[in-house]
Amino acid sequence: MVSKSENASSQMDGLWSLPFTEEVNAEIASQEVCVIGVFGKSAWGHVSKGMVLNKLTETSVFPTHYPDYSVNPSEMGRDPRLEKFMPKIEGYYDRKRKIVFLHLSTTLDAAALACACAEMGSKLTNHSDSHHFWKGQESEIVFSLVFLFSVCHILILVHPVSMFDISYDSLFHHISTFRGKLLPLVKDVLKECTVGRDWWVNGRPCPPRLLFVVQKSHLSNKRNPEAAGDATKKKKPPLKRLQHTLEDQIYKILRNSRVLTNNAINCLFTVPPNQAFVHIMTKQYSQVKRDEDPINGMLQLLRKSCETHRDPTAKSRAYRLLTNPPTQWEEEDEEEKENPLWEFLSQHTELVFDKKGFKDSVGRNPLPTHFELPVLKNWLKVANELFKLFFSTLKIEKDEEVQVKTSEIKQQLQVHLDPEMRFSEARCGKVVSHASAAYQANLPLHYTSKVHRNQLAQALATYALHARGPAKDKYEVCVQAECEAFWNDGRRLCEVRSLTGRHCVHRFHDLPDDLKPQPDANPPKMFHSSRSRSLAASSCGRIQGSREDPFTLKEANCGFYARLDARAHVLPDSDIFKFPIHCSEKQDKVLVSDELHKFVEQMTISGKEADESASKPKTSTPGGESEPGVQSYTQESEAEEVEEATETTESESRQRTVSANYEFSLNSDAMAEVEYQDESSEPQLFTEGMIHSQLALEGVLPLFSSWSLVRLGSSNLYTPNRGLEFPGFLPGTNYLVPWEISIMTEEPGTTHWPVPGEARKLPIKETKLTLRETTTKAYVGYEYETPRGQRFICSGPDKSVKVTSSGVVRDPIQPLLDLNMPLFTLSPVSGRSGKMLTGQLMRVIVVTPPESSVRINMKPQVVPGPSPAPTFYPSDPEISLRPNSMWVLRLPYVYVSESGPHIQPKDSSQLQAWRVLKMLSAEVDK
Repeated sequence: MVSKSENASSQMDGLWSLPFTEEVNAEIASQEVCVIGVFGKSAWGHVSKGMVLNKLTETSVFPTHYPDYSVNPSEMGRDPRLEKFMPKIEGYYDRKRKIVFLHLSTTLDAAALACACAEMGSKLTNHSDSHHFWKGQESEIVFSLVFLFSVCHILILVHPVSMFDISYDSLFHHISTFRGKLLPLVKDVLKECTVGRDWWVNGRPCPPRLLFVVQKSHLSNKRNPEAAGDATKKKKPPLKRLQHTLEDQIYKILRNSRVLTNNAINCLFTVPPNQAFVHIMTKQYSQVKRDEDPINGMLQLLRKSCETHRDPTAKSRAYRLLTNPPTQWEEEDEEEKENPLWEFLSQHTELVFDKKGFKDSVGRNPLPTHFELPVLKNWLKVANELFKLFFSTLKIEKDEEVQVKTSEIKQQLQVHLDPEMRFSEARCGKVVSHASAAYQANLPLHYTSKVHRNQLAQALATYALHARGPAKDKYEVCVQAECEAFWNDGRRLCEVRSLTGRHCVHRFHDLPDDLKPQPDANPPKMFHSSRSRSLAASSCGRIQGSREDPFTLKEANCGFYARLDARAHVLPDSDIFKFPIHCSEKQDKVLVSDELHKFVEQMTISGKEADESASKPKTSTPGGESEPGVQSYTQESEAEEVEEATETTESESRQRTVSANYEFSLNSDAMAEVEYQDESSEPQLFTEGMIHSQLALEGVLPLFSSWSLVRLGSSNLYTPNRGLEFPGFLPGTNYLVPWEISIMTEEPGTTHWPVPGEARKLPIKETKLTLRETTTKAYVGYEYETPRGQRFICSGPDKSVKVTSSGVVRDPIQPLLDLNMPLFTLSPVSGRSGKMLTGQLMRVIVVTPPESSVRINMKPQVVPGPSPAPTFYPSDPEISLRPNSMWVLRLPYVYVSESGPHIQPKDSSQLQAWRVLKMLSAEVDK
């Protein structure tokens, strides 16, 4: 079996990452190691920073970095700052040279930068989020470099071109500043590690030395041939002169910015005063680009194979070359090539292993610098603990205080690294007050959401005109929140619209019975009101009252009329048509046992009494059954007459009547027995609105009736010469249109009187009955009503009734019977301002003739609007009116379907689409 130490030793041979938790082999655990960190910028692929490390280690351990454009679907909903974009530190231990290499990979590398740009382009939709992401990357890079400057002896800054990036100067200042703030936390961590006192006090093994490696340059390392022939001119090669120029330039920049000072112990890093610290690897870069590129390497191998003769043993050699990386394609017996990069670095590592340290202080009295060369085991422990301090996200109770301090320092770092955000917040914070003032300008005490949106748009326009920087989106939300708070602070208008299209004029409020929480802190309790009133008549039309603009369907079509009808003359229950409505099972049973039984008792008469009443109509249909859904008021007429007569005798005949929900079988002997039509039937469906043709289900009943049909009395109440004596009618428009109906009557046969003195020739016989055609009159009127209480009757579409001076109506009845009537029409007289008022068809008044042989049927249907408006009708669609009566059908005030209320159009040219279908017909019994 393989031991843990051997496994850890094998892991140390390849790449590993921190924290390194495996046990280190005892053979290498006690080795004193030099730690070198590599960071900076580079291109992707085989010419990335990994190429520099591979040249130093003479291996191919560090992989090439290419952009990874693949997006994991599981990470699409996460925060844009994904873990794969966070800085990563790769470690490698060179046993031969006893050097630990740490490679820092960040978004400064071209591969990670391209991947981040590709993925963040689809996730970061605005400038603020993008700015926050990249500034977060900068803060993480600073923390990573603070870690490297705390554990390394030598740091190598890799740059792709031969030019010093001036942005490194500010980066070094940030690292130095926040390393000082993190030093107390670092010292607390080092207390538990095996380090020297100087390391613990300064938080690092030594002031690290910083070296610069430039990957490519277009200059040559050879001397000019013209200058080479002149012995007096001793010029160095151009590449060498460029190296010295860069060293001077870098040193001057860092000295002027005080990154480098005389005393190395107080500096973030040092540079050697008497040694080269800049290396340009142009030759190696070109060689790597030419040889280590897999495509170029394969082409060169193919070219060599074609040029040279291959012996039988060449197959195994080609196989070996193809299976090995490009760096191992050279012959084994080839002489070892020179490595200028290692020669440049070795002169600095020798000082580390000599334990003399770097004496980079300058000046007359330089202060000595500390130096410590740790063993591998102790260094790994220090690196693990510091890595947990800087990068760990695990919450441990004993380390919670340390993590809080670390997060505070990170927040300070983000603020320090982001002067654009500081300026933008200061600028946008001032603009918020200006935007709020623009919103509050010229506002009424209470206003609607439309006014609020317009003012908010002006405020945001003012804000956008003056706001700058990445904090613009953040403070734009503040402007919106401040305006919303100002509006909701007692200035919000209740925007619930009435069924006629007017909104409530009160401030935002709750209904007295509303228990739902509202966004306002403490809204008052009150009813809606649009402060719009109209004058309307009761269901019977006898009195008028002031109507508040309704906000509910029940108030508009039922509640108002119920209160007004209570003030009028109370009608008996037999004169009020009961439209079927939905009620619970208990209510149904109570209605059956009390009211309905009493009503049927009044309707029950004996056959003998029916025969004696020759002038009374035969009300029941053949078979004694009435049509389902049609309530016959001829039976109610009989019940009224029986009630005035003496007590009736009992009858053994059975009668059946059908109500809205049940079918009853009634008997005079057992009146309390009730038979249900279907005991296993499902509960009756109901709707909170009105019955119309677009309901999804049939047989649905409303919770209340929006229609009303009442009998004011007998037909004698209407006097044709005087018209209706109801309030509100315009002069000359209160007359009903006469309707002549032909009927057949029975009369005894006629006889001639004998001539005086002439003897009677024929014997006296019984008188014979003859049929004669006569006419009876009914009266019909379609009543319109304006919001000001003006009432008028129309004898046809858009035509008010006209009478003579003696009160005779000359208008024909046929338009009322054959044509559809408009739901809205213009009033015959104009208002005070000269504008024509619009009247709504509210009542249909019918005076039925006294003859029982004439039945007038009514089938109300209203289409409130153009197609696809539904057709509204009552829950009992067809009604047979009782003869010798004056009936008033009151239509709904508003028509509401699932799509909302059907409001009267403002354009009078569109009124024709709102219509009442023809509804009256007459039947004569032969």
